[in-house]
Amino acid sequence: MDYMLERERIAVGEVLFDGCQEQPVDIDVSLPDYCSDIQRILKCQIYPTITSRSITGDRLMLDGSYTVKIFYLDPEGTCVRCYECDDSYTAEIALKQQAENALVTASVRVEYVNCRASSPRRLNVHGSFSLCAKVITCGQCEAVSNISGGDVEQQKMQTCVNELAGFAQQPFSVDEVLELGQGKPPADAIVRTDSYVTMQDCKIAAGKLMTKGEANVRFLYRTPGENGDLETMEYSLPFTQMLDCDGVTDDCFCSVRMEVAGVEAQIKNDYSGDKTFFDTQVKIYATARAYRPKNITLVNDAFSRSYEMNLDAKQKNVESLAETVQDTLVHKAELSQEDSPIGKIIDVWSEMASATAALADGKISLKGKYSLCVLARNEQDVPFYFERIVDFEHEMATSAEGDLKCEPEVTAGAVSYHIAGSGIEVKTELHIRAEVMRRFSFKSVTSVTADETKPIPRDTAASLCLYFADAGESVWNIAREYRTSMASVCAENGIAGDTVENRGMLLIPM
Repeated sequence: MDYMLERERIAVGEVLFDGCQEQPVDIDVSLPDYCSDIQRILKCQIYPTITSRSITGDRLMLDGSYTVKIFYLDPEGTCVRCYECDDSYTAEIALKQQAENALVTASVRVEYVNCRASSPRRLNVHGSFSLCAKVITCGQCEAVSNISGGDVEQQKMQTCVNELAGFAQQPFSVDEVLELGQGKPPADAIVRTDSYVTMQDCKIAAGKLMTKGEANVRFLYRTPGENGDLETMEYSLPFTQMLDCDGVTDDCFCSVRMEVAGVEAQIKNDYSGDKTFFDTQVKIYATARAYRPKNITLVNDAFSRSYEMNLDAKQKNVESLAETVQDTLVHKAELSQEDSPIGKIIDVWSEMASATAALADGKISLKGKYSLCVLARNEQDVPFYFERIVDFEHEMATSAEGDLKCEPEVTAGAVSYHIAGSGIEVKTELHIRAEVMRRFSFKSVTSVTADETKPIPRDTAASLCLYFADAGESVWNIAREYRTSMASVCAENGIAGDTVENRGMLLIPM
């Protein structure tokens, strides 16, 4: 005997790739004529960016560039100089199958960098950075919601899942001409640029996502003159941006991630000829996923009252977004510098290293590390550089329940500091964004057949049978054992739930 299976479809995100690929950096640098000789290297770092993401067949292509920035002392050892060089790269990553329409999230992580001066005008830089990517495509997970047949008994469960409704990925830029504040000296050259994005709001309107946020930019620049000083200036650029997201409706909720893909800035003159403006373009890459709550009914188990039944099933797992949690932690750190006491701070900035999260008792517990980078002058007015790895911990509340996992993302933001003794006290804003994912596992029925050559033997002499049940015993298992309906067992014995409350005799309808 064959049965008709009614199926329910759940739209899910199928992961085609989730991993990292290392990209080497090996360059020989010859300083141009306009740069002074190197007395001592203070800091060398690689700053990689991803400029484009594309998929061709079963290959993910990531294109980008990286900047190698070198801070060093001039021959007199009194002035900080900076030299930077750029190069481009293309990385190809194999996917497990072809993907025509997929969401790509990608980030970069510097692994290491070594910099050595072979002469006062030549440098060798060796290092690497990792390209970490996750590729998700829309897929369908099928589950049996009902089995049609006159003699079949079914055990069903009802649950709510958040199915993937659609996604969006879109680059855009925030353009602004920024003026130096009053009392700030003019700029002759930009030495270093930091930028990060903070999301403030996201609303669904007419099938689109209306996002609101701030792009934060910080410049370290050199003032005019042969031995110009180094100055800093910070700006916050508010923006609104509409994202096209196919499939999104008003009953959806969304997760939006924004990252800085690069900053371009040029110094401009004011009406008097002073260089007091930064013509700035902050390039941002936005990715968004929309989820829609959906109530589903699933058949967990079934049996025939008349024949031996063959039921085939597979275990399936569905993962969907349960909640997005955002918070800002102002983390304090004390950096001591006994061997070279600080006389003046030139600049302090932070760089993220790693972050992990654990979930328990309605809380997200984060642990991570970030680097604090300090460019300063000692008490003899000689520039020097040092950095420290700082550990941090933070807890956030979550309302999500079930089998959960958390994917945190921490961005280092604004930094404030003051000199304390021979070191400094630093406060760093850590902007935290954590996606809480719920994992739902169920037995998916694939086929149901009954063997009509093997009928179930029945005792027709009695309409009821006595059964001695233990407290907490499953009513479904009892009904299955006697090949009767669970509903009739519950009705005959006044059982309201799925289990037997008290130990005792039950009447089993035959």
